Amino acid sequence: MAAVIFRSSLSFAARKSLAPNVSVLQRRASSFSALKVSQDRLWDHIHSTCEMSGATADGGLRRLSCDDNDKKVRDWFASEVKKLGCKYEVDAMGCQWAILPGENNKLPPIGIGSHLDSVQSGGKFDGPLGVLTGLEVAKVLKESGKKTYAPICVINWTNEEGARFPPACMASAVWAGEFDINAAHKCTDTADKKTTIGDELKRIGYAGKKECSYKVSPLSAHFEIHIEQGPRLENEGKDVGIVDSVQGMHWFNAGLRGFTRHADTTPMELRRDALAGAAKIVLEIQRLGRETGGMATVSLFKSQPQNFCNIPSAVDFSFSMQHPDKATLDGMKQQVASFVKKVAADDGLEIAEYDNIWSYDPNTFDKEAVACLEASAKDLGYNYKKLISHTAHDSLYTNMHVPTAMVFTPCRDGISHNPLEYASPENCSVGAQTLLGAVLRYDDLLRKKHSG
Repeated sequence: MAAVIFRSSLSFAARKSLAPNVSVLQRRASSFSALKVSQDRLWDHIHSTCEMSGATADGGLRRLSCDDNDKKVRDWFASEVKKLGCKYEVDAMGCQWAILPGENNKLPPIGIGSHLDSVQSGGKFDGPLGVLTGLEVAKVLKESGKKTYAPICVINWTNEEGARFPPACMASAVWAGEFDINAAHKCTDTADKKTTIGDELKRIGYAGKKECSYKVSPLSAHFEIHIEQGPRLENEGKDVGIVDSVQGMHWFNAGLRGFTRHADTTPMELRRDALAGAAKIVLEIQRLGRETGGMATVSLFKSQPQNFCNIPSAVDFSFSMQHPDKATLDGMKQQVASFVKKVAADDGLEIAEYDNIWSYDPNTFDKEAVACLEASAKDLGYNYKKLISHTAHDSLYTNMHVPTAMVFTPCRDGISHNPLEYASPENCSVGAQTLLGAVLRYDDLLRKKHSG
């Protein structure tokens, strides 16, 4: 738009003199959209990898980080990228790096990354779409004979979900220098509280020797595609979303302790009911989410003892809060902390745990990387919307060190983390095509910058 306004302010002679340059720009735009992803191949990979490693009877996917299903899909991915002639490496957090050479291999690669792990009862699109799109881009480049200026790297980031080994986005946080790798390796399985992710990486053969660090494995940029996990794109009839920012988040583990005794015989004024106290906190967290225009959720709620006639003496739960404004988010954090202390004092309860296990501030993605995605969507004629991500992805951490942006595809009814999660073949290929065009545009920027 800026170029059009600029030209219209010139004389006719001056505008005529610019015509060859405009023609060059038009040809370049068409060259960015000349390569086409294979919708059928991408769709087949989404479903076939689910069937081979983690398909559930209800149509969903259960592929927890470093379990046997995760190993199966990792092995398949390694085989596929090696067939393409990629330089293949595994780092100390188990992240898989597949680098397709470019003309200038001294440059850090342009990364296309996401994750292959799922939540306990997930769908087949959340995460895998991003890695499989990266694989599809690499296949298209290889088959077409198109050699990019910078190398292209497809990345499978380990344990993005954090469903088995909290916290989430673990490996990308280690890569960014935001989480110590020794602490990460000691994170335990939520089921048995003993097995560590470090143990499991060794067991499945993915404890690589290369350091997991942005200094050792640098990138020129990072692009990620993901289903939206919400209803905005579908509700507005958009083909694709261009993500330019991420709202901030705090995630807590909390625990209350009271005293158990007979529920039928203990007078109400003598009770130290941990469940009743936790219920007040749950409602307060929900109230804050609604009243601030943000989001707040209690999950992983457990009470003990599980006896019909006993007052619960122990409750453990996790909760998260999100908001695009840092000051508001920090205010929510302070209000909940004060409320928990008040409930404990009023109800005679002990606060056994109150740990802020994961936090990040609101993030804005790189303007140039976002512009490449936007230009790609425009050139392809897609009806797109710029929007904020409501939850974290690995791109949150890559954005701390390299230009980063994301593509969202519409998903049916906005459902995610559920076997009903669905994005159509067209949704997936439109998002993949948008990402491919953006990667080629960013590569062109690097060519101009480094070749003269």
